[in-house]
Amino acid sequence: MNFKISFITASLFAALSLSGCNGGSSSTSTSPVDKKPSPDKETPDTSKPDTGTVTIQAIDGYLANAEICIDRNNNSSCDTDEKLTIKTDKNGKAVISKKDAKFNIIVSAKASFTSDSDKSGKLGNDFQYIASASDNVENKTISVTPFTTMAHAKNTTLEALASELNLPLNTIAGDYVAQKESDDNTQKVHAIARSITTTLPTTIAAIDADKLVKTTTDISKILDEKINNKEDLNTINIEFDEKGQAVSKEIYTTASYFAVNEEMWALNLNKAYATLEGIDYVKVISANTLEMTRYNTGKTSTGEFTINGDVFLSDGEADTFIYMTQDVSLAVPQNDGDLIVWSKKDLRNKEAVYAETFANKTFFFIADDSTNYTPDPMFATMRFTTDKVTIEENGESMELSWAIQNDNLFIDFPDGDNDMNFKIIAKDRNLLITEDSTVKNMFGMFASNEAFARDLLTKWKASSK
Repeated sequence: MNFKISFITASLFAALSLSGCNGGSSSTSTSPVDKKPSPDKETPDTSKPDTGTVTIQAIDGYLANAEICIDRNNNSSCDTDEKLTIKTDKNGKAVISKKDAKFNIIVSAKASFTSDSDKSGKLGNDFQYIASASDNVENKTISVTPFTTMAHAKNTTLEALASELNLPLNTIAGDYVAQKESDDNTQKVHAIARSITTTLPTTIAAIDADKLVKTTTDISKILDEKINNKEDLNTINIEFDEKGQAVSKEIYTTASYFAVNEEMWALNLNKAYATLEGIDYVKVISANTLEMTRYNTGKTSTGEFTINGDVFLSDGEADTFIYMTQDVSLAVPQNDGDLIVWSKKDLRNKEAVYAETFANKTFFFIADDSTNYTPDPMFATMRFTTDKVTIEENGESMELSWAIQNDNLFIDFPDGDNDMNFKIIAKDRNLLITEDSTVKNMFGMFASNEAFARDLLTKWKASSK
């Protein structure tokens, strides 16, 4: 399957006089707010040398390839000189010195780099966990989790937090992923942790502790209802949409994504292939056998497939899933030079979007500007206020008006240039997949994280070589 997008050629390129290749943009970051040491938390005494090591473990699911910082100045921020060279392993573990273990420990998950054992692919957003400093680091693994983060933000103990949340201390303080293997009650704690993570800001300093506790309590109540309904919490995430409404989402590994009776839709972001193939409907009809219907021709075919880690192999083609959620998953074929969108929803139907979807947010737009089967991905930054959007590419920028019209994103270009009129055909909290309402088979995507967007661009370009 292959697609390509060129909708910005007529509008953005014409209006901005841009080339559409390798656009540059800059992101802004907020300086961390220093936290004064709490009166009941003394700075560790490091006058006496410590020998030996301690294992830390970053858990939502297990976070692999996460960065580690030792917060020696106790400002709850990962300063450049506090970052260790080691990363967490596939089980979220890393070994640090006992001396470092007596400071706050910060784990930074990075989009496109860090992975979570709960699902396939890499993360699409950044967040941080922290565990407060402790002198008691002997003979134990130090967990760094959403719960230790919440306790730190509230300046309280895990014992007090467990009581407030009505959750077992031994579970929130330990490896609830491993405990879940033998204790069904920890499924709830694990599901809470997964769900909390989707609400975290990028940095520890930006956490609103009271809001986080309330959100956690709300999530816990929703999960209690699901337990009463005999639902399996192992594959559930509770997320919050633009309106602040709680929604339940399935989480997937590549194997579960293509389990028997699973249905999905796929399209290629290369415009030429999108025109040739259209949107495909796929159903797994038996183990390692799928049935595909191509909507633009109405033809149905069956084929064999296998799964190897994050790689989907079928008909001699190997597609690597680099990102996976219920609503938007992305795969890069190893040979064809395209970027494929998969979704558990029908991509022919558009999603509801609101002013809150875009207002006061920055998105990074990716699309294909080619006119043939060789992709020419472009990149633009779009900074939205309540009614204006500044579009930047290759050092050029212009400010335009925008609005939500008939559930579409409408951007008003000057007379003589084509307006942008996008319907959103799939979305999650990190990505919006767009289709130009006026030009057939012109698809694109908005990413909320710049590093993630640039990595997608790099992988797309690399796959075409």
